[in-house]
Amino acid sequence: MKRWIRYLYEYDQGKKLRNVGFVKVEQGEGECSVHIHGKGLHMQGENRLNLYLFYEENEECIGIWQGTAENVDPAINYRLYYTKEDTGKTENFEKIRGIVLLSEAGRRYAAVWDDQPAHVETMRICQEEPQQTEAVVQEEEPEQAEPARQETEPEPEESARQEMEPEQEEIGEREIEPEQEDVVEREIEPEQEENLSRIHCVKIQRRDLARLSRCEWKLANNSFLLHGCYNYRHLAFLEYKDQLWLGVPGVYHPQEARAAEAMGFPEFIYRKDTDASSEEEEEFGYWCRRVKRRPDTLMEQSMGNKRDGE
Repeated sequence: MKRWIRYLYEYDQGKKLRNVGFVKVEQGEGECSVHIHGKGLHMQGENRLNLYLFYEENEECIGIWQGTAENVDPAINYRLYYTKEDTGKTENFEKIRGIVLLSEAGRRYAAVWDDQPAHVETMRICQEEPQQTEAVVQEEEPEQAEPARQETEPEPEESARQEMEPEQEEIGEREIEPEQEDVVEREIEPEQEENLSRIHCVKIQRRDLARLSRCEWKLANNSFLLHGCYNYRHLAFLEYKDQLWLGVPGVYHPQEARAAEAMGFPEFIYRKDTDASSEEEEEFGYWCRRVKRRPDTLMEQSMGNKRDGE
């Protein structure tokens, strides 16, 4: 695992204007996690930033869209997780030079891995969709500059937990503290004649979110989901009351419940109440939200095939 920290700068006409924060990068084989911490962005009323990974080819800067962060003015505290499949082509993974944050008005903020000059001001947005599950990519009509792994209007993407202070460099800016929200704790309670053991649970990977309705693909970059997926290396689809639920693995705790609900996962289902096997501790389970199935039969066939094979 490689780790490094780079400063985040505002760019104008190809030049660094000022430092607005830093990013912490953890890169393994085929996957990478980027923690973005910025403040004082001075976006003049804007509150959305589009996130792009970028690489350079023939002295041209090429951006690959990864998602949209909301409610970022004047600060951003965001975690981006991506794999080889999220970089357009798997061979692009090793070419990635950094990250660009672009506002609707054209303000640009960038962190460059090698600290060398980069042509972020003239970045061309890649029109290729990242490689995803073949069946999904072939059946869905491509949309410009949108990876086949995330859609829907975003949940606020501010992280609900405190991040570590940078260890390798002294950064002159304090990290953004997560807001504390009073959220009612809820669990799925058994009903009079409902047997929770009937909940069917299938472990999935983040790329499998492309099997959901297009309006759900955006969840692939929900920061709470990324945190759980990064820690436990999987997500889950659960079938309960003829509804499909998306589950983020974790251990129940009241403080975690507040963070989960704030990020759009208000329910908790214990693993022991499902038909999934696990060696995790007794309090282990899934933070859940209802999601929409695809209008075709691909989703149901997928769940059925996995059920038959278990």
